[in-house]
Amino acid sequence: MLNRQKAVLLFLRHASHAVSSIRLMKWSFLLANETPSHGGATFYAFVPYKYGPYSFTLDQEKDALVRDGLVKIIDQKRLCLTAAGRQIELKLAENVSQDLCYITQTYGSCSDQALIDLVYEKYPWYTINSQLPEKRNMVRPVVDCAIYTMGYEGLTADAFLNRLLEAGIQRIIDVRYNPVSRRYGFHKTTLARLATRLGMDYIHVPELGIPGTERIQLRSLTQYEKLFRAYESGLQQLVECQNTVGNLLKEKPSVLICMEANPQFCHRNVLAQVLTQIVNLPVNHLGWPR
Repeated sequence: MLNRQKAVLLFLRHASHAVSSIRLMKWSFLLANETPSHGGATFYAFVPYKYGPYSFTLDQEKDALVRDGLVKIIDQKRLCLTAAGRQIELKLAENVSQDLCYITQTYGSCSDQALIDLVYEKYPWYTINSQLPEKRNMVRPVVDCAIYTMGYEGLTADAFLNRLLEAGIQRIIDVRYNPVSRRYGFHKTTLARLATRLGMDYIHVPELGIPGTERIQLRSLTQYEKLFRAYESGLQQLVECQNTVGNLLKEKPSVLICMEANPQFCHRNVLAQVLTQIVNLPVNHLGWPR
């Protein structure tokens, strides 16, 4: 079990009664943002959603805890531990445990609405997608068109999507050949669904990807450069596809995405350089260097 899932169980263990999903979400956000430990190195990241900060990853892992019989849902969709959840041993780093206790002691008596209002006031970024327009304390940014690229390596889906929102991106152009991933949120269908919920378009262009079989046993920059030369040569047969992507890039702020964090080791950088000759836009690698 991941430490962040243990934190979810500990929140429920510390609560004197069953708690709503909204309350659990806001407690987790406050742990991540108002304590020295931030919940630990691999804790949840958040995106601006209907009721402020939200973690799709937390919601998915909460459902997994329910399926595993550690958490149950009772009246009005409130959450509490099962007998198995109360008995399981939960050990976290001491600083995380202390910070978790601080959050429940400080905010445990707040109502759901009070938590929403508190977070809205202190963290205006997370109001941009509020379902109540009068609650939006910031305007969602929009950036000038360019050939933006970004890799999601090392990020949760929430952290990745939040960075795209902060950058003013309105469309994701997925240039992976086979957009599957063991990590939650990066499979094609899931990523498309999450992006749509956050007001971003999603388009997959597999023709501009590199099959995984061609990336096996790449060890050196020289090997990568050889692969990318072959890839660039192959792009000559995909002019129509390049033109289509070029038009998308000019239409609204869009980002070419793949897995690798470092664009030097990703074909999206090669593609971006080729596209500059078609659309006359600058290349901007978001989130790099990290």
